[in-house]
Amino acid sequence: MRSLVPGDPASLSALGASASRASRELAAACEASGTAYASLKDGWGTSTSVRVRKEGRRALDALAVGGRHTAAVGTAIQSYAVELSALQARARAALDEAAAAGIVVEDGRARLAWGVTGEADSATTRERTDAVARVQAEIEAVAAQHRRRRDRFLAEVMASTTELESVARALRLS
Repeated sequence: MRSLVPGDPASLSALGASASRASRELAAACEASGTAYASLKDGWGTSTSVRVRKEGRRALDALAVGGRHTAAVGTAIQSYAVELSALQARARAALDEAAAAGIVVEDGRARLAWGVTGEADSATTRERTDAVARVQAEIEAVAAQHRRRRDRFLAEVMASTTELESVARALRLS
């Protein structure tokens, strides 16, 4: 059976850690390059030096913005990985409850398993029906939360992508 909550939290967490590490490396490179560009005016005082320093400053500013976005996206990825892991645990618990109660879950729908499951009395039938409804409600709640969290995460990444595209466009035009 496919997982009720698709995704690999461990891989996402590793990706988020890589993005955070890359943002720190970008910040260090930006700082070192800023110092190097600033020192140009001491040994090279021509108008070409001024132009090179201005272009370098624009590139470094874009690099700093990219580094901040990399850090933010890394944090968002790691947060989503934690949320995904928690949702998968809830889904496993719901499936365990279903299996213990003789309930089958297929394609996100809970139903009683086929065959004889015990005595046919009204109280038992009501309990089984309630158990199916409880499992179904939990499955739907987990799926809804997963959709909301995934959509929020994707919106964060898209907003960052849009802003970085704008920075890149401005850098190309200048």
